[in-house]
Formats: sequence, C-alpha cells, structure tokens
Amino acid sequence: MNFSLAYPSWFIIFCLLLGLLASFILYRKQQDRFPTKWIYYTLAALRFLLMSALAFLLLSPIFNYLKTQEQKPTIAFIQDNSASQKFAFRKIDSAIYHQRVTKLLNELRNDYQVKEFSIGETLRDTARFQYNEEASDLSSPIESIVSNLESENLGAIILATDGIYNKGISPLSANYPYKGSIYTVGIGDTALQRDALLARVFANKLIYLGDQFAIRTDIAAFACEGKNLVVSVYSHNAKRAIYSQTIRVSDARFSKGIETILEAKSAGLQHYTISVSQVEGEQNIANNSQEVYVEVVDSKQKVLLIANAPHPDVFALRDALSKNKNFKVDVQMAERAKASMNDYSLLVLHNLPSVKYNVASLSEEAKRLGISVLYVVGSQTSIPLFNASQNALQIVSRGGTVNDAQGLLNNDFSYFTINSNQQVSSLPPLASPFGDYKTGISTQVLMWQKIGNATTTYPLWMMQQGSSARTGVIAGEGIWRWRLFDFNQHKNHNLVDDYMLKTAQYLAVKQDKEKFRVQVSKSVFSESEPISFDAELYNENFELINTPEVNIVLSNGSSKGDGYTMNKMESSYSLTLTNLSSGNYNYKATTSFNGKSYSASGSLVVVGQNLEAMNTTADFGMLNQLAKNYEGEFVFANQIESLADKIKKNQQIKPLLRANIQNDPLINWKWLFGLFIAFLALEWFVRKRTGNY
Repeated sequence: MNFSLAYPSWFIIFCLLLGLLASFILYRKQQDRFPTKWIYYTLAALRFLLMSALAFLLLSPIFNYLKTQEQKPTIAFIQDNSASQKFAFRKIDSAIYHQRVTKLLNELRNDYQVKEFSIGETLRDTARFQYNEEASDLSSPIESIVSNLESENLGAIILATDGIYNKGISPLSANYPYKGSIYTVGIGDTALQRDALLARVFANKLIYLGDQFAIRTDIAAFACEGKNLVVSVYSHNAKRAIYSQTIRVSDARFSKGIETILEAKSAGLQHYTISVSQVEGEQNIANNSQEVYVEVVDSKQKVLLIANAPHPDVFALRDALSKNKNFKVDVQMAERAKASMNDYSLLVLHNLPSVKYNVASLSEEAKRLGISVLYVVGSQTSIPLFNASQNALQIVSRGGTVNDAQGLLNNDFSYFTINSNQQVSSLPPLASPFGDYKTGISTQVLMWQKIGNATTTYPLWMMQQGSSARTGVIAGEGIWRWRLFDFNQHKNHNLVDDYMLKTAQYLAVKQDKEKFRVQVSKSVFSESEPISFDAELYNENFELINTPEVNIVLSNGSSKGDGYTMNKMESSYSLTLTNLSSGNYNYKATTSFNGKSYSASGSLVVVGQNLEAMNTTADFGMLNQLAKNYEGEFVFANQIESLADKIKKNQQIKPLLRANIQNDPLINWKWLFGLFIAFLALEWFVRKRTGNY
C-alpha cells in the first residue's frame, strides 16, 4: 500500500498554515472567555486540525493498494446452427442431443464461466438449435471468440458441428493467436452418400444483344460410379430446354467442368435453370439445379477517348475497348478535340483535366447530357481541376510525386461480376499520385492500392453510381505495362481487357432523365443480400428535392404486396430491405408534387443460394485434426457429456489470480466526513456552553 497526492507534497505546508490561520483568527483574543486554559487550547488545536485536514483533502490524497482476485477459466461452447445440421440429425435424435448439451454446460458451470454461441452465416451470442441458417462459416467465429475473450481467461473452446463450411476458410488454415484447447464434437454422417450435384455455375451478368456468352457449370458426383448423368440448360424465356449433354461418371469422387456457349438473341432479363439428372438412391436432390439470370442489353455505343498527349495507355485503352463489337472508339488529342457529346455513351479522359487543357466544357456537357465519364489519372493530370470536375474521388496531393501502386482486388465489389481467380496483384505497378484519397458517396472500389508490401485503403480503380450518370476513376497510368505483362505471361490480354471492358460496359449504360426515378444497383440478388432502393425527385429546374413522401409497394405473384415509406436522405430517398425469400418481385413507387402524380416501377429477382444442400457429408477428419492442433480432443455427438471430465483433467485450464491496483481517494471516505462533523459539533457545543456563541 502506498499514498499519493495530486499535487507536490510540500503543498501540505500550505494546508497547515491555512489551519493555523483559521485557528488564530477565531481564538486569538478569546482565552479569557473560557473557564480553563486546557479547554481553550484544545478547541484551538481542534480547529487547526479540522481546517488543515479539510485543506489537505483538496490535494486529492489517494491510497493505492494491490487487490488480488481469482478469475475462473472461461469455456466457450459453439453450436453449429446451419441448415446442413438437419441432415446430420437423421441418425441421432436432436432432442436427446440438446439435453446432453444442457447437462454438459450445467456441469461445467460449477467450476467454469460458460459462454454460449451459435454459428451459421454469422456468430451469435446464444446457443441456438433451430438449424435454419443458410451458410456455414467456421473460421471467422473462432477468430472472433479468441479475440473477444482473450482477457477473460479463455481456457477451452467446444465446437459442435458437422465440419462442413461454405463461407470463409478452413479452420485448419487459420492461425489463431490462442494457447488454450479446442474440443470438437462431430455431428453427422461421414459415409459417402450417393449424390449428383451442381457445385458451381458461372455466367456474365450483362451481355450485349447478338453476343455469344458462356455458362460454366462444375458437376460433381459421389458414389455414382458407372452412372450416366444428364446435364441440361432450360430457358424460361423460350420455355424449352436449349442444351443437353450426357456424362459418364468414372469414379466414386467425380468432378467435371462444362462450358455451354449460348447466343443472346433477345433483349431483357434471361432466366435459365441448369440441372443434373437425379441418380437412383440419391437422397439430397436440392443441389441438383441452380438458377442463372443474364441481362441482355440492346445497345450499340460510341466511346470518345480524349488524351492530354500521345501516350502508350491511349493505344492500350483503345485496343481493349475495341474488342467489344458494340463499342466504336474515337480517339482525339485534347488540343484538337471537337465532338458533339450527344453521339457518345462514354467519355474517357486520359491525363485530363490538365494545366494546359482544362476540358471543363466537355465534362460539363457530359454531366448535362447524363453521359458517364472514366478518368485515367496520371502525372499530367491537374489534381485540383480533377477534384473540381467530379466527386467520386478527392485526392489531396503531396508534393506532386507518384507512388508505384499495384492493384489488389476487392472481392466485395458488386457493381458487376468479377472473377476472383483473375488476380491482378502480380501485374506491374501503376504510377499513382502520392497523397491522401477520399471516396464519395455511392462509390465502390474495384481495386485497392498495394504500395510495396503495404496494403492500403487508397482506391486504385473505382466506380460511382450517380443520379444521372456514372463516374469511373483509374488512379494511375501505365495500363500498357499491364497488357504487355499479361501477354508475356498468358499470350493474350484477356485478364486486363476483361476488367476494362466490364468497367466500360457498366459506365456506358444510359441513365434515364425522368423527374421521378427509382433504381436498384442490379436486377438479381441472393437471399442473404440487402436490397437497396434509391429514389430521386426533381422539380421543374431539375433540382433534387425530397419534400413529399415516397411510397413503394413490393409484390410477387403469391401476395398483394407490402407497402413501405422510403426514408428521406439529404436530397433523395432510400430504402433497404433484407431477408426477402427467393422469387420474382415487382416494385412500384409513387409520389405527388405540385399537384402532379409520379410513379416508377421495375422488377428484380431474389435467388435462393441453397449453399447448405451442396454438401451434406460430415468432415470429422478436419475436426479431429483441429482438436489435435490445439491440444484438445474429438468426440462424437453421443459422447459429448464426457467432455466435462476431459476438461477438468486438463491441467492447462486453471483459474488465474489477477492483481489489480485499487485507488481509494480519501475524499470518498464518508466516515471521515462524519468524524469532521462530529468534531465541529463538539467544538460548537463547548463554545455554546461557555458562552462564546
């Protein structure tokens, strides 16, 4: 125990002087008024001590002492609540299992602090046994629990699951900063069940009319050797099967990729069902088909590419965009740029605006006409003029120098479909302006900047969804180096050109000019995705307003529809809906302003992912290895109660003695103030009895 003051200790002298002064002022000429001298000196001393003590409290005196507490070990129980568990409980009674879990946890609570969690799509802080979540993530929840409970003496983790995951990475690949034990409980059947399924289906989301496109289908089959599988593609628009192929399964664990080439013959949203035939004895047929939606756009578009000066990037951009037969690319230098923007769907500005060529008139005309602009920022770009011309990206330049920035793909980008296998991190760096970066609203980053070995939050390639047009920014020059490297590695430019073409296709889509408009970011959503509606209302001067209410009705074929009132933002409207079931939906938004009624409508599709039905064979091997890696044990579901003894015998799981320094300010001692009041009352009583008051 020690003692401390908030002020230097020599300040105590002032406290004593204050007490002496108070006593002197009160008692200096009163000695003759008291019957005896000892009463006089006792009261004077008492006043001196009280006033000095009160002044001393103003110095914030604090007693510091060490307090030791015993902290019980924490046991984290994690229950897999995903839908694949329903298949696991075909051979064991889920109610009996639940009773065993309850008994185990109650027994552990006698000696440990028990915390319960459940996992599925996300980590939840209660143990749930409904088995209805549509995805399984095992690695991220363990990482979160280790991180959040590291200060609570986390002794052991009990993970009860079938070992199947379809989100995140394998727990065996993760390196958790955890020194405790992991016990795993295997729920399910590890026997290879007869199953034919579609593992994955890939297709471009946006296709131009008349183009050919591919639907890539990965087929898998288990315990089906010697069987024939029929893979078919059914067009809901044409109302017939448009492709069929028979495949012979050669072994017990069979997989094969099929690429179906189709032609976009009609515009609009095209709906396809990809299916593989059912095998005799197959129990799980939920994974035998998947839905695919492709939006076919009927549009021939012109692209105007204006450069500040001749540059290798200009040829690279023109060559990449010309691969799309629906694009006609015109290239002009800024000093001779003369064109009517009415003829174009996309404006590409390379190293513009610059100090020499402002091109403000072109960018303003593009904004007025609702034409999207793609900026390629380089060493000749005037950063202040660039910042003033758009609000998708603001750069605070530092010294006018550049960084060598490689691209790092953002897998959360959703404005169009990207192939995460087409990594760009190996491509040469672009010359990107050195400075601070800030993105605007409705902006998504396609690629981040990687400078050296450091991954930054600075965007390298990004897109913004605007009210009347879209904006794209490539914050670096040197695309030509990317194409040369791509050709050197793969003998083609497909990797780089694919990103450029998809960017141009996204930007070139025309926006409407209606006074009231409602839009969603895309036409097809998965069940787990939030769906955001954005609405804008313009007055006669085409200025954004949000004075009136906007109501929206969302309906599908099975109901009359649900009505919602959109939220008012700064100058627009927004509404986000979640947990919509799969199906085709129509929406209609209505409002009225200045005596006029306005409406906007559209449609969207919510697709069921059905991830949990893709794989139903439990992976006990992974669970056993995970337990060994962290000095735990693996048990089957019917042995879960035995974990109580195993955990109690684990010598590494023990209480901790935590020593904390406790601070006890004297000013908080209530009894001390009671003592002061008692002494003051005593002084007052004596003075009163002796006739001094």
